[in-house]
Amino acid sequence: KKAVWYGVGSAILVSILSAVLITVFVGTLDEEIEELVEGILMISAALVLTWMIYWNFMNAKKFKKNIETKVETAVLSEKARNLFVLSFIAVLREGIETVLFLMGVEATGDSYSAILISGSLGILAATFLAALLFRGTLELNLKAFFNTTSIILILFAAGLLSQGLHAFQELGFFGPESALWNTIMWDFSHILNDKTSTSGSLLRALFGYQDKPSLVELGSYFAYIVAMIFLFTRQKRAIVS
Repeated sequence: KKAVWYGVGSAILVSILSAVLITVFVGTLDEEIEELVEGILMISAALVLTWMIYWNFMNAKKFKKNIETKVETAVLSEKARNLFVLSFIAVLREGIETVLFLMGVEATGDSYSAILISGSLGILAATFLAALLFRGTLELNLKAFFNTTSIILILFAAGLLSQGLHAFQELGFFGPESALWNTIMWDFSHILNDKTSTSGSLLRALFGYQDKPSLVELGSYFAYIVAMIFLFTRQKRAIVS
């Protein structure tokens, strides 16, 4: 038990340290470079989420069995360091994914306080669920859980990808404003503003809502969702066959 909790604690500390270092690094950059880094962070977060969604989809059914097998192997080897490494890597992977995701959300314009509060609530909720699982008072269908959260994460990732491309667009990576792909598709700023409206800013942070989306943003958003649906449908057919 000590080896496991040392691994968990070490991974949490490394994750926090990574968050601090990234935040300090981004804060020291000039405005143009900072926007470039934020665009890269958002797209990186989208890629990390995509990998996580795919991994969950492929491993949800056998997730519990795989973990139990790894733990059993570590225990039978009678080496505490194996359990330390196993728990450290498992938690660190999720921790770094969380750091990248939250940095990507912050880059969309949401405030630090909003991210800190929502992130903390998420950690508390996860801790509470873990406590119930450990006590045996909660039976969680991991496959159903991962499939449900994957749908939400696909929308998150699509929004991050769209906003990452928006940052590059602002830097002129896609040519002049008159270019076809830079065309503003509609203007809903007077109905649901993505900066001044509470609902608009929430939708922006969660799903990448833009009150004045360009063809690049809108196209990338729906192209990502269609691509993910195609990928999972094809993969499911391959598994069934």
